Parts: sequence; C-alpha cells; structure tokens
Amino acid sequence: MSLHYTETLRGSYFLVETPDDVRTCEISVSVRLPRPKGIVHEVDAEMTGSASFDRLSDHAPIQGLLRMRWIRPRRVDYEFVFTAQDGRTLLFRGAKHPSLLRPLYTATTLWGTVHEGERAIAMVSLHFDLRRDLVAFLQSLDRQRGE
Repeated sequence: MSLHYTETLRGSYFLVETPDDVRTCEISVSVRLPRPKGIVHEVDAEMTGSASFDRLSDHAPIQGLLRMRWIRPRRVDYEFVFTAQDGRTLLFRGAKHPSLLRPLYTATTLWGTVHEGERAIAMVSLHFDLRRDLVAFLQSLDRQRGE
C-alpha cells in the first residue's frame, strides 16, 4: 500500500539581494509515499503540485522529491524544481525538523531556499495552517494498494 496526500503551505520569502522586500508565497504539494519494504530509516516520496512566489512564479508546476528521515536528526526534506515567470529553472530546497518538544510548530513549519543553479537567490518561510487547511489535508489522505 502507498499513501497519497495533499498539503498546502503558505508564507513569505525575500530575495537575497533585497532582504527588506518581503513577499508572499504558497506551495501546494501532492505526495505519493510508497510503503517501505522492511525496516527503513528514511523513505523517499514523489512530489508534484504548484508553487506561487509573488513576482517570481504564479502556480508554476513543480516536480520533486520528499524524503522522510525517521532516525535522528529527524527531518522531512522537500526538494522540487519549477519555472519562474521569466523562464528560469529554479530549485526549492527546504526541510521540516520534527521535534517532540515542539511538535505542532516543527511539524507545520518549513524553512527553505530557492536556488538558481548553485546560487541561493531567496530565503523562504512556509507554514501549514491547521485551522484553515487541516480538514482538506485529512480529506486528501488516501491509501492505495500497490502492485
């Protein structure tokens, strides 16, 4: 069996060149998480969806990988590519750092960067809004039988 779900994260970002110009952003990701075979310490999932970064991209399709690591240091890595409005291919890299000491904050906060090639061009802070999006998230959960 595999698990499918959709998660929407909203927040802000700024370009490294202009840190005082804070802009809004939103990503919506659909994750297909395969059932691990045996005991594993991390699992990779396929990620698709869309990314909107104010004045950078508008509902740009994304394609990437989500990696969940169960052992310390626990983390959930998000990495996806998308195309900016001006045609540049950009890469988002970010992570959640789950902690039992602050479970809600760490499970709902994603810090990341946007890269053009090897150069970081933007710093990103995204949050999952429990009040606004929890019901939609729970409704999106779907277990699928594997082949």
